[in-house]
Amino acid sequence: MELDLTTAEGRKRQGELILQAIKEAGLSVEQVAKDIGCSRALLYQYIAGTTLAQPDKLTLIARRVGKPLAFFYGADLAEPEALQVEREALQQERAAWEHLQAEERERRLRDRLETLLKLVAAQESSPDWKAAASTCEQILPMARELGDIRAEALALFHLGNLQLLMADLDGALTALRQAQGLFERLNETPHALACRQSIGRALLLMGKPDEAREQFAIPAQSEHWQNRWEGIVALAAVAEWTGDFQKAMAHLDGAEDLSASAPTERMAKTVHLFVAANRANVYLACGDFAQAVKLAKEAMNLAEQLGDRDQQLEALLTQAVCQRSLGEWLSAYENAARARMLALFANDSERMTIAETVLANIASVAGDFASAKEWAKGALTAALRLRSRRAEMWAHKALAETYLREENPEDARYHAQTAVELAEAMRHATEHAHSLCLRAWTGLLMGRGKGGLADSQRDAERAFAVADEKGMRHVAALAMWLLTLITHERGEAKATEWLTEAERLAREIGDADLLYRCLVTKGDWRLAIGDWQTAAQALTEANELLTQWRTQWTQAGHDDTWLEDPLRFRACLALARCLVHEKGGEGAAAFVEQLGWLPLQEAWAKEATTPQPKKRRRP
Repeated sequence: MELDLTTAEGRKRQGELILQAIKEAGLSVEQVAKDIGCSRALLYQYIAGTTLAQPDKLTLIARRVGKPLAFFYGADLAEPEALQVEREALQQERAAWEHLQAEERERRLRDRLETLLKLVAAQESSPDWKAAASTCEQILPMARELGDIRAEALALFHLGNLQLLMADLDGALTALRQAQGLFERLNETPHALACRQSIGRALLLMGKPDEAREQFAIPAQSEHWQNRWEGIVALAAVAEWTGDFQKAMAHLDGAEDLSASAPTERMAKTVHLFVAANRANVYLACGDFAQAVKLAKEAMNLAEQLGDRDQQLEALLTQAVCQRSLGEWLSAYENAARARMLALFANDSERMTIAETVLANIASVAGDFASAKEWAKGALTAALRLRSRRAEMWAHKALAETYLREENPEDARYHAQTAVELAEAMRHATEHAHSLCLRAWTGLLMGRGKGGLADSQRDAERAFAVADEKGMRHVAALAMWLLTLITHERGEAKATEWLTEAERLAREIGDADLLYRCLVTKGDWRLAIGDWQTAAQALTEANELLTQWRTQWTQAGHDDTWLEDPLRFRACLALARCLVHEKGGEGAAAFVEQLGWLPLQEAWAKEATTPQPKKRRRP
């Protein structure tokens, strides 16, 4: 029976039929209102019967819910076959409409997804890591809604690597492990192995070299050429980290062999680049600075050819550290400053921070303690903000060494202790041994005259034992020089033996600053027992080194702060005392005058006019 829509009862019955049809279609009033282009309030008025449904709206409702139009006018749909046909036609029309809507939505999502993927690539190359990570996080819900597992895996892979760069190691592990699982479901082995590479790197930076090695070992045994050589180089990095330099070199030999089967010349050059860079790190850890510089320059040349900015920065930093040890202060400073500037332009905050620690270290060697502290404190602040333990450790070491050269052990103590703890937590063998030396040096300066040298000696002996076993010759030489001073202070006869070996090794590896310290120590000791001729030979050689350094430094436009270092100040006075015996008081005064350092001239003038009691001077 058709409804009488002129009555309130008829309109109410039609509203009931509208609501019934919406429910049978599994829809909501809100959804139908949105789909037919009317307000929810109006549709509720139709359902309540307070407003008569207009024919055009009623037609849209019928199509949306899959009912024939006659249904809403009270027609008996069970009897006429024509109505059944119309119903089926409407259902088909509804299904087609929903399919078109779904396709349009998917198209829009995919367009947006493609745009975001391109944006990530642009942000990574800029680089703008935070923005790129944010874009990856926007991609993930879209990829999941579309059921695009590959897009989700790629977004997680990029996100994990970006978090790794930003030192969010826990976040990186979570994202990379999820990406690995998805790539394995897709049977995309190369991508899954690449995830393992990044997971291993995160674990290594977290101080878990054994777990990192397990991750790297899988791609290193892969049949995929790219994953294989990258895994082998990564294993070399773990071996260098833990102090197994022989194994590191063996791995690098294996990676070098794989370059012969590279698919392209560019790929072969990439292998040579990473092998050269990692060999440089191994030689640096062994104290072979000259060979490390040579390899770092080779890596730099290859990186420039390949346009690899990341490796250019690494090569510059490696060169700066090596040149600093070789006494090539100007080249070291220029390379560190260049690395800092490139890192700044590249928005590479961690490497910029590390470059600042190198600049701090060079400034402290040059006696510019104010600049050294400024660089190192700025680097420490940045490292803590970045949550980079490597940069934090380097900053603490730079501050500790600056205070030690300034002979301010009270301020050095905290930084040396923190450096030891960080290196130990990271299980980095070379850094740990070197940090122990800094703590031993701190204890030496604090314990003089107080009988508190036992802890300092234990640290120095422990550092020497590790360095001697592993082949870290520069750390071993530094530990021997410290043991020289500690045992001499304690009146032990072995002090002379330690000094002889420290000087020999410093000459062998070309450690200029340590050689200077050994020569000054020898000269000071010989002068204390009246052997001014031997003392003069050692102190003259030390002064020749210092004169060369000062000349090169000032000619490049830097301030001459070298004699701010208390050790050098005392060494110059000691040499003047030797020259009194050789050239008389006038010759000694001429030497002091030639140095051009007013505080030194004033100290010598006071000493020359005041009788000094004979005593052993502190080296």
